[in-house]
Amino acid sequence: MINEATLIILLVVLMMMNFFSVGYLFFVLIDKIQMSKIKTTFYITFQTVFTFLLALAIYHFFLSRFTDPAHLDFPNLRDYSFYYVVGWNVFFAVLAILYIANAVIHHIYAKKKEAAF
Repeated sequence: MINEATLIILLVVLMMMNFFSVGYLFFVLIDKIQMSKIKTTFYITFQTVFTFLLALAIYHFFLSRFTDPAHLDFPNLRDYSFYYVVGWNVFFAVLAILYIANAVIHHIYAKKKEAAF
């Protein structure tokens, strides 16, 4: 059942997943790949900005038409303004998936680099 509380709780959980995945990417780059802190900071900044722009493009060009409030009908949502939260949830889900995929790819690279030594 989708209601206002479910949408807001899911939005907070997805924001925490984004924070977790960026933190995990920091951990992988600093600890596993052993980059310097300055180099890691610039690399992470580039990675997060590029991933954010990629998520924005995916959401805008492919998913936004499915979250358009004009085409949604949830009988449990009494307040029409919460229909926009559905779009925010989808965007943050795409962003979290891309951040986690980015971190996992870097982790796999770190394992291969570690195995080569």
